[in-house]
Amino acid sequence: MRNSILKQVLLLVMCMLALPLLAQDASTEPRATKGGIIVVQFKNIPSEDVNNVNGEYAVSRQDGTISMPYLSGRVSVVGLTARQVENKLRSLYLTQQIYSDPIVMANVGPKGEAAVDARYVQVTGHVAGKKNLPYREGMTLIQALIECGDITDFGSRKIQITRGKVTRTYDYFSARDRSIKLMPNDSVFVPRRPAFEGRPDKIGP
Repeated sequence: MRNSILKQVLLLVMCMLALPLLAQDASTEPRATKGGIIVVQFKNIPSEDVNNVNGEYAVSRQDGTISMPYLSGRVSVVGLTARQVENKLRSLYLTQQIYSDPIVMANVGPKGEAAVDARYVQVTGHVAGKKNLPYREGMTLIQALIECGDITDFGSRKIQITRGKVTRTYDYFSARDRSIKLMPNDSVFVPRRPAFEGRPDKIGP
């Protein structure tokens, strides 16, 4: 009996001594910053969605948010640790009934002036290579797509551009829509091409 009590006391003391160390680790853990990068990977989701949602996401310099495929609205991540980002994204995909049991893994990009001052255009979905493109003045939709290897055979002609909390759809085969000028922190998403969607022989007006 005495030995059992002594073991419990020792265990309690060890836990109390460990608390300051745990608090120190939590305080020094990297956190998402405005203008930074978050790398996200999903598992246990439909295979056709893996290339759409896995990748790098630029944190907006204006409001500290990222735009994730299929989610309604942008996601505030500034100040969150990688684990907190994982939990938040998992909760949102569950709540919005997009995935039933996703496994989310995230890495928070390093701090620094270069990261904070960087401006990006995020291109995801069915393109040859998903990228966060450094923004340059006058960048157009078609330029951004081509820099990412263009849309794939599985990519839809209906391209989605999210700016702030507003998402609009543009036609890849419209010369006017191709020339749409992008802005810093825009998110360009190429959905999967529906089975019935055709491809015209030439670019229209």
